[in-house]
Amino acid sequence: MPFSELGVFALVVVVLFALARWLRRIRIYFDRSWLPPDLQDAELVYVERLFRVTEPFPIVARLDRGYRGPNGVIALVELKTRRANRPYLSDVIELSAQRFALQAQTGQRVADYGYVLIRRSEGGARVLHRVNLLSTEQVFAVALRREAILEGRAIPRCTLSKGLCARCAFEQQCKQTVDGRA
Repeated sequence: MPFSELGVFALVVVVLFALARWLRRIRIYFDRSWLPPDLQDAELVYVERLFRVTEPFPIVARLDRGYRGPNGVIALVELKTRRANRPYLSDVIELSAQRFALQAQTGQRVADYGYVLIRRSEGGARVLHRVNLLSTEQVFAVALRREAILEGRAIPRCTLSKGLCARCAFEQQCKQTVDGRA
């Protein structure tokens, strides 16, 4: 059954729309203009990849991006969309856990720094921030403190940023259990 001219036109529009979306994704995937100079010649080796470690404590970490430089060392990049154009301590902890999991699972060398790429939630340019990652001992300490808090052996501390509390699922619990909170 032959298509009407309107049906052919609609099909062409749908195909062009799908092609435009695909090309946009390809362009974003291969765009390297935002990379810092030390990663311009790096190879993208990990995209949205999950790593798991069970010893000495379980860590599951999903890398946003991992780039292997000419020296063989992998640099991690965390992608964030937020209003504030700055990395948070939670970003450093997240990247540090990713570093630990990647090294433990693969034995590959991972840089002791990483990048947080922030895209403003209102749109606009991406901004890259270089951050120093926690040492393995510091990652262990964070994991042990988290475990102690979850088991009730340690009291959580309030964040210095009340804005974080407003978006936290545990806000009411903290108000009830942490000294100094109303």
